[in-house]
Amino acid sequence: MALKRHRLCQRRKALGHSQERLADILGVERSTVVRWENAETDPQPWHRTRIASALGVTLEELDGMLTDVSVARHRGTAMRNDSHDPASSAIRFDLLHGLRAFLTGYLTAAGPAQLSVLEVRRAVGKVHNHYQRASYTSAAQILPNVLTQATAFAEAGTGMHRTTAFRLLAAAYIAASKLAVKVGDGNTALLTADRAATAARIANDRPLAAIAAYQAACGLIRLTPQSTEAEQIVRTSIDELDTGSQAADPDCVSAHGSLLLLAAVLTSGQGNSKESVQFLSRAEALANALGSDRNRLWTGFGPTNVVIHTVSAAVRAGEVNKAMDIGTRLDTSRLPTVLIGRRAQVHVDMAEAVLRSAGDRAISVLHLLEAERVAAECVHTNVQSRTLLLDLLAQERRTATPGLRPLAERAGLLP
Repeated sequence: MALKRHRLCQRRKALGHSQERLADILGVERSTVVRWENAETDPQPWHRTRIASALGVTLEELDGMLTDVSVARHRGTAMRNDSHDPASSAIRFDLLHGLRAFLTGYLTAAGPAQLSVLEVRRAVGKVHNHYQRASYTSAAQILPNVLTQATAFAEAGTGMHRTTAFRLLAAAYIAASKLAVKVGDGNTALLTADRAATAARIANDRPLAAIAAYQAACGLIRLTPQSTEAEQIVRTSIDELDTGSQAADPDCVSAHGSLLLLAAVLTSGQGNSKESVQFLSRAEALANALGSDRNRLWTGFGPTNVVIHTVSAAVRAGEVNKAMDIGTRLDTSRLPTVLIGRRAQVHVDMAEAVLRSAGDRAISVLHLLEAERVAAECVHTNVQSRTLLLDLLAQERRTATPGLRPLAERAGLLP
């Protein structure tokens, strides 16, 4: 079985270097570069600094490229790693490396709090802002430091400051869980959601705890798409909010509505369209109570978001004609400006609907290209869109689909 360090090879090609040219720069034989890229040998320590410099990456990034080894396919076929989630494993390693390093530091002291409450709040907001703009790389880069500062601030907090500090810590962990869900890492998503829930409970913040429950369910879905545990978390959380006394609180309404939308998508995927419609109807009532598209607790919940999830639910239920009909009439201009990723997601869902309908694959690709135009990382990083690209590539026979292979190359799915 042939192996390949595809990301190492892709980085060289992105710089316009042939194997011969890179070998000249490094002062080695071309065969040495070939063996490195084929995972036959590892560069010696004294070579790594020069390789990193030649490729314009850090030593840490180079280590990631060397560690990421996958099965080499014949030229022109899609790359799939032998993992539970083959479409996203390389992206997951890249984006979540810093977050994982932070999460494994159980005995590492957070150190003294160096930021004020206002600075921590801004930092947490910045992570969510990057995420909602589909700037996943930027969010991942600053996330470990934000978590470190939020943890230190929470550990040092007393009195009212302690409550605020744990709210911010919960919000930071929710951002981490969202990012992990997006790239398909259910384990990290579940761990960070659980930490968010703990912090939210310490702060006695019911809406944040509900959002943490939402994220825990999303993490479980990534681990097992038909997870009964995820459905139980969502239903239990909805029941708790149904009996709560904070119906007028916009944060609680947004959290409640978000859980109802997730329940609608879950039940539609199980073939229970009637119950899915009921959940959507309840969410619509809450959205109308808010009166406009809001972004409380970074949920993006509101009337337009209900319609977006109606499309998603229809796709999951296999009602592709309904999904395409609603999707083509959907106006996302009313969404808050920051929700760029949510706008792109509509095109990803439409691409899946077209593909499931056995329609023209070119239309599916056009939707993915539009999603890429709106938010490139929503296609290059999002596990759903990457899986769609792999499925489209697998269906290609003698006739190439215009735009598909260049898009797959930009997403790193073709050598």
